Amino acid sequence: MSLFKMSGWLLPVVLLIGCDNGSHTVATQGKQGVALPALPIIQGAVMSLVPMPDGQRNELMMSQVCALARGESTQQQVAQNLLQQGVDLSRVPQQGHPLSLLVDPDLSRRITACAAYIATSVMMLPKTSEFMVEANTAPVSGKKKLNVDPQKLNYFLGIQLAIAKADAYFFALIATRLEKTSGLTLEQYTQQAKIQFAAIAPLYLQRVKDLYAQGQNAQYSLVEYSDSNFKFTSNNGYLFEFGYDGLNLSFNRMPWYGAGKLLGKSYLLEVDCFAKHAIEKKHRRNA
Repeated sequence: MSLFKMSGWLLPVVLLIGCDNGSHTVATQGKQGVALPALPIIQGAVMSLVPMPDGQRNELMMSQVCALARGESTQQQVAQNLLQQGVDLSRVPQQGHPLSLLVDPDLSRRITACAAYIATSVMMLPKTSEFMVEANTAPVSGKKKLNVDPQKLNYFLGIQLAIAKADAYFFALIATRLEKTSGLTLEQYTQQAKIQFAAIAPLYLQRVKDLYAQGQNAQYSLVEYSDSNFKFTSNNGYLFEFGYDGLNLSFNRMPWYGAGKLLGKSYLLEVDCFAKHAIEKKHRRNA
């Protein structure tokens, strides 16, 4: 099981454990709750916005969704591209099908899905095909040998850093807004994070594009790439790491994303952990 897949169920479990930790109990407008870090709540909310046909990320579908969301392809071009892949969009309904995003005329849904897909793409180990190519000479063992392609690597690392930086900025913006509303339940904060991200999704996509353009002259060094870790640095002060504890980005040694921090700051949300129990108790009493 990959780290990315594990995080989908680990996030709510970790947060629920936090709600049960009485040592962090706080009083919020007459309510009892705990202060929980905003970052994992926002991460979980954005992850849930990614379309997952059959429970998996679908690169083919999302590449076409993003092409439509960015205005890079027309509906006819997407339909033709997928038909060549054996997918007939004329048979797909506008709602209720895993591929409905590709025929639904609601552009905002495509933009949100694309932004969420891109935002979470740095929260998983990259594939070798992203920056490696097969060696020209066959090895003696008969197994395929892969070499790092410097041009592909530089392009890929530039994109990864642009996305991670955009995540830090926009997740911090969402956290700032969520902090102003205290005493919500975990589910309510998650829903608010979804709404906030959907509202800024168009700006997020543009920001990623701008950050990549700004970093084209940067130089990157791949430090580590294995089955469990991915790490690189840039000559403008960034350290990007993905491992067992998820994504961590630092800027000039300051935590820019990860370990509960965004842009060097810890954002805490005062979560009402007992509202659901109180409602259930009231229903039992009135039954």
